[in-house]
Amino acid sequence: MKLLIKMLLPALLCTAGCQSVLSPEKNETTVDVKDQPSTTLYADFTSDTEQAGIIYDFFDVAVRTERGNPKSKPATFGRKAKVNTVRMLGGWYNQDLTGDTYLWDGEKYTYNFDQATKRIDSWLNDDWDVFQIVLDNPPWAFQQGYTFVDKPNGKNYLEKDRVGVYGNGLPPNDPQAWHNYIEAFITHLVKTYGEDVVLKWRFRVGSEIDTRPQHWAATRQEFFDHYLNTVTAVKSVLPDAIVGTHFREASHKSTYVDYTGNTEEAYAPYFVTWAKQNNVPYDFLAISYYPHITHPHEMDMEQVYQEQIAPILENPDYDPNASFEIHEYKFIVKMKRAGFVSVATSHNSAFFAMLSKMMLEKDIKEVFQWGNAKNGSYSPEAMTQLALNDMVGDTFYNNTVNGNPAVKGNRVDGIFSQKQGNQNIDVLLFNFNKDNMEYQKPEPISLSLRVDKNEGTKFQYRFAQIDQTSNLDQLFFAEHPKANIPQSQGGWRKEDAHPTASVANALNEEGIQAYEQTYSKYGKKNKLNWGKWQQGETTSSDLSGSSLVEINNTLPSFAVQKYQIRW
Repeated sequence: MKLLIKMLLPALLCTAGCQSVLSPEKNETTVDVKDQPSTTLYADFTSDTEQAGIIYDFFDVAVRTERGNPKSKPATFGRKAKVNTVRMLGGWYNQDLTGDTYLWDGEKYTYNFDQATKRIDSWLNDDWDVFQIVLDNPPWAFQQGYTFVDKPNGKNYLEKDRVGVYGNGLPPNDPQAWHNYIEAFITHLVKTYGEDVVLKWRFRVGSEIDTRPQHWAATRQEFFDHYLNTVTAVKSVLPDAIVGTHFREASHKSTYVDYTGNTEEAYAPYFVTWAKQNNVPYDFLAISYYPHITHPHEMDMEQVYQEQIAPILENPDYDPNASFEIHEYKFIVKMKRAGFVSVATSHNSAFFAMLSKMMLEKDIKEVFQWGNAKNGSYSPEAMTQLALNDMVGDTFYNNTVNGNPAVKGNRVDGIFSQKQGNQNIDVLLFNFNKDNMEYQKPEPISLSLRVDKNEGTKFQYRFAQIDQTSNLDQLFFAEHPKANIPQSQGGWRKEDAHPTASVANALNEEGIQAYEQTYSKYGKKNKLNWGKWQQGETTSSDLSGSSLVEINNTLPSFAVQKYQIRW
């Protein structure tokens, strides 16, 4: 409760009519920063050696399961929506065989590919692009003939794993039949949509396979054999098809005991070595990333990279031509059975900016997302993506951070870019603290940008801020005290609700009803709230022919600021 009060206090004060650091309208005049900047962020736009590549669009793919509704569009920022379709082949948890593309009629096996094309067409007809089709759960007919046992015997699969959390997590009963089936499926797609179209789609074998037994109730080697069988079948029809797979992070540990009586850890490090030794192709390799806001080490980007990613990506056996990606992502409070409670506050906005910097620095090409828009408003992470979107195609520059934050544990950093063809500069700053989720005093900051301009060159700049006032749930919490009071004390808040949980997850039925009746008054949160353009002049630097753009400001806790600097 103490944490909840401290998190909500700044927003509560703001609703009383103050102009605080949370209000983007503060941007209308030159910011008066009385405190000396505690942190200086420096980038040298005069040096080619400081260029770190081109900012690419890594946040453009939505994950949808067999229950996904094409009418529910993600935040696209003017782009066409792209879908990664999970469990396309059938084998669903509810054992609804009408969705299966391979059937046993009591005498023989039959293909039912029209079910898959109906699902594909539902996305295409609603103006989506198919980015990737996942070949994961085998249809239920591929369990025909299996004998199940209660205890591991090294031969038969376990009865408790016959129906997994997500459906059929067992290998096909007949590898050759599976090979023929996949060949026939890809041939059907080519016949239906044309080779040129299907070659634009990617195919993934499996989903988070080493999450056992939910996604796979067999062994590591059985999956490797299954992958080889599947990729060979796909490429026998389309040699140039893009095919890869999806595992857990490299640090994943499991206590699950399989039918052989053994436990197994993360598959990905073993996979890259096996693939190289056996000349097995993979065009991409992906992991999942579900950082918990209650686990500080999962929000430490350096630790995340070193423990979860580097053992795969920096493995000497990793194929340098294979794209490394994240195929499931959400910043969460906790996991639930086949779901999660996500972080719905501005913590999520700041975290995604921090994650984005790591993505660009480590050349992680994609981060697939679950829903990030609802009723015309963007989720906190989508607001950050909106700010980052018009930096796509810019030249990415390294930067340094000097000084110590005013608040212990704050990480203040940013993404720095320059437009190609001109010298216009964009900067995306963030302030995140993995150890303390309270909103605390803003950080005094200074931008110091070396440019190819003479001292005294005029420039203009503006900035937009993503914070608590950019968030519908937080605006509601700030205006309705009962939303912050536990039910046991007469409020609407569930006793175990985390302070960063959404209205839907944090409040009881009465509170949710109040939200549904009032949230529209806050408007839709799908635009950046820009301040007015301000004027400046470059200052002297220690290098001849160059000068410095210097801007002082304050950056609130768990906030993102987007700067545009123009000549």
